[in-house]
Amino acid sequence: MKTYDECISCFERQAADACELCDMEPNRTAEVVDAVRDKTAAFSRLRSPVEMAVDIHALVHVAAGNRDPYAAIKHASNCACRDSMEQLSGHLDSSSNRFETAVKLAIAGNLIDFGAYRPVTLSEGHILRAVEEALQQPLSGDSLESLHALIDGARSILFIGDNAGECFLDTFILDQLPLDRVTYAVRGRPILNDATLADAKEAGIDQRCRLIDTGDGSPGVILNRCSAEFLTVFDNADLVIAKGQGNYESLSEIPGKTRVFLTKVKCPVIARDIGYPVGSNVIRIMRSKELL
Repeated sequence: MKTYDECISCFERQAADACELCDMEPNRTAEVVDAVRDKTAAFSRLRSPVEMAVDIHALVHVAAGNRDPYAAIKHASNCACRDSMEQLSGHLDSSSNRFETAVKLAIAGNLIDFGAYRPVTLSEGHILRAVEEALQQPLSGDSLESLHALIDGARSILFIGDNAGECFLDTFILDQLPLDRVTYAVRGRPILNDATLADAKEAGIDQRCRLIDTGDGSPGVILNRCSAEFLTVFDNADLVIAKGQGNYESLSEIPGKTRVFLTKVKCPVIARDIGYPVGSNVIRIMRSKELL
């Protein structure tokens, strides 16, 4: 996905939020935001927003001397989601369609996105309310039957996670997949509140399937920055299932690969690009031949 002019204010807000998390003085924060404006002015709109985000957060990390400003919030998100798991499991146990409920639970977890929203300390109540809303809302986009057929036909599945805390809710859909054929991937270094290996392990994903990272600290997947290990898995996967907007932004225009995007639409730019209104819970299938 290309970058739109509306993305620029979001970049500035992200930088200011990260500076605030680092307890940066207001005048220093203003300097960082000015530097962000200079970078975005020169940034090609043909590149993805994820690529711009890498440069923006590098500025903050250097200015603050803090490579993980969101560490405390990620820990709180993990705790809130872990504490919610018993109640969330009850939704699955009482469901007449476990696969549909698992998909909705996984998409509900995509609420935990502090690139799209201002950082907050999540509570168990936040998670449970988001899940109740997601379970009552219909899924938009492609059908569950089409998704199920792709999973059944895939010899190798790469599942790309998104945010810390969200990994816990991803376990519901992972447990519906052929786990001997699944690799789960997270970010290689901290950026925003995106999940890293430690977050995925806290959710128990390493006990379910193969777990790797991208080798890169982008809030999405920029293939030319990823590790050889990740690229081998990506190239060999028959099916890529990717959570969240950052993965959509960076992988929606990659040809020759069947991708399924599971996301909550959180901004008008994504809404226009993906074709569903803000607030939608979306399954978007992009088949390998669409962009060839």
